[in-house]
Amino acid sequence: MNFGLKRFLTAFSLGMTGLAAAQAPVPTWELGKDFIDTALTKGKIELVDGVIKLDGTNSFDIPVSALGDQNDYTIELEFKRPANFKNLPRMEGALRLVSNRDSKAHSGLSLIYFPPAWDLNGGVSNKAGIEVNCYWSGECGGLDGEAFNKYSIVVKNKLAAIYRNGLLLAMTGEVNPSRLPLTIGGKGWRGEFVPDSGNGKPVPEPYELRSLKIYDKALSPTGYDRSAEMMRNCAGEGYSMQRVDIKDPALPRILVIGDSISMGYRGFITKHFKGKAYVDYWVGGGWLDPDSVKGENSKVKKSWSGVLSNGPYDVVSWNAMTLHMWNGIPGRCPEDSYPANMAEVVEYLKKIAPDTKFIWIRCTPCTTSADGKPVVINMTRTERIIKFNKLTDEIMIKYGIPEVDLYALCEKNLDKASKDGVHWESAASSLMADEIIKEIEKSLPEKHMENINKQK
Repeated sequence: MNFGLKRFLTAFSLGMTGLAAAQAPVPTWELGKDFIDTALTKGKIELVDGVIKLDGTNSFDIPVSALGDQNDYTIELEFKRPANFKNLPRMEGALRLVSNRDSKAHSGLSLIYFPPAWDLNGGVSNKAGIEVNCYWSGECGGLDGEAFNKYSIVVKNKLAAIYRNGLLLAMTGEVNPSRLPLTIGGKGWRGEFVPDSGNGKPVPEPYELRSLKIYDKALSPTGYDRSAEMMRNCAGEGYSMQRVDIKDPALPRILVIGDSISMGYRGFITKHFKGKAYVDYWVGGGWLDPDSVKGENSKVKKSWSGVLSNGPYDVVSWNAMTLHMWNGIPGRCPEDSYPANMAEVVEYLKKIAPDTKFIWIRCTPCTTSADGKPVVINMTRTERIIKFNKLTDEIMIKYGIPEVDLYALCEKNLDKASKDGVHWESAASSLMADEIIKEIEKSLPEKHMENINKQK
């Protein structure tokens, strides 16, 4: 190779390297390079070999200006827990990683970590969780192994996505811009931070944080599969739901609402309507005690208003957490006030969603079984369910709302009951979904059903 050509290629290569460097995104704030104001720290904050150890009581703040206008931004950090780190006592809260949550303005977001064995009841353990605008938006994947894990919070057009090691864990609804600084460290919990009482103890082995970088633009992790399908967790006052991102506005929209029984059948409904309709999901429905229903600004009405604002929906299948309300716990659903309260909720729904078709899902029975004996209905637990099903039947008939009788279906399929006496095996959930799908398709506008039938 002659000298002139070699010099040209060298210069070209250096130029391309410089161009790539010039185009690489530059953090607006980076741990180890930018100043940590000691006036905005709590406890001992010390950077050693690029790592800060956080024990649940210490924290530091970063100016919120690092997020730019808060329409698009990215927060990246690497996080590691010690191998012997077992749990943080529940009453002292979980571990807060990042937060600019403003409880007064209902704005900002919070990423929280629940250590292994944190919930001694066997529930939440080794999970990350996200709060948006002070509302709990759900749990997502925790740490993978004992090494550093990279978490990325990517906000684009105010909508957040959370990644771990490049894997998309969760998506949320719109994050309202916050005026508060970003706090790294401390304690937190769903819905509110645990106040510093002065009695909290640091964890015996602190967790480690490094490679914290903030950008004023949305930067999805390299290699992320953009074809991945995931529902968006949207939360507001009194609700947390899952919503599909709409790509074809011409398709109908369906909302499935219910308790844990609906968690069994909703997947079958989603699968049936894939490519034909969008199916959203709300584990809820609102308590129906007098304190939750009465008044224009009642808890139930606020939650329903927030949920339906994610629509509009063509059809809603609805079971208002009946197994939780009708289990006999005093105050949850008094029999004397239930009919009037349910009627008030139905009238409210017809008022705020006049073009939506509602379908009521009748409550399923409780069961009991013994070794070697057939499964039977547990009448001690089911007597109240039978009574309230009948009370609800009268209300739905009055307002012209069709029902799907899952009680009768389960009564014929007791062999498909789960051993816990409440839930049902997948085979039963599939049968439930079939009955609900039939009623949904009866309620969908004719123009949509013509398109759905063409695809069958």
